[in-house]
Amino acid sequence: MTVQIIFSGAIIYFATSIVLLTIELSKIREEIPNILQEVEKLRKLTPSILKQVDNTNKNIPVILEEVKQTRESITPILQETKAIRKTIPPILQESKNIRESIPPILEESKAIRKDVPVQLEKVEKITINMKKISKDAASGAVTGTVGGILNLPKDIVQGTADKLKGKAIEE
Repeated sequence: MTVQIIFSGAIIYFATSIVLLTIELSKIREEIPNILQEVEKLRKLTPSILKQVDNTNKNIPVILEEVKQTRESITPILQETKAIRKTIPPILQESKNIRESIPPILEESKAIRKDVPVQLEKVEKITINMKKISKDAASGAVTGTVGGILNLPKDIVQGTADKLKGKAIEE
């Protein structure tokens, strides 16, 4: 009797499982048209996906070459960066020195700007004086030249006479 009850329970459990499986299968059969539509969409998309994959595969060697070139150029860039790091402190020091020398230069420039009008006035007076001196010198040179030419015969005669007198005195 217990065996019959257990066996009857097992049959009921088995029958319930079959019913539930049938219900689930009927739900799956209702979804089959949707699944078939999705599969059809996937079939239509597959060629374009394969084309994109093929294009990607074609670009991989180019990308790998660029990566290789980038990797090869990193070492020289690091060396150049190291060299630049060594040159930066002297440049900064020189820049600091220049910044420190600017205020005295500006002060000197300021003093020069104050002094320039006075110096220009002196240069202008010197220029005017030089013009006068040049004019006087030119005038004197002309006068001396003309006077010399006119006095030349007199000087020659005088010099000759003096020499003759000197000779006569010596003899």
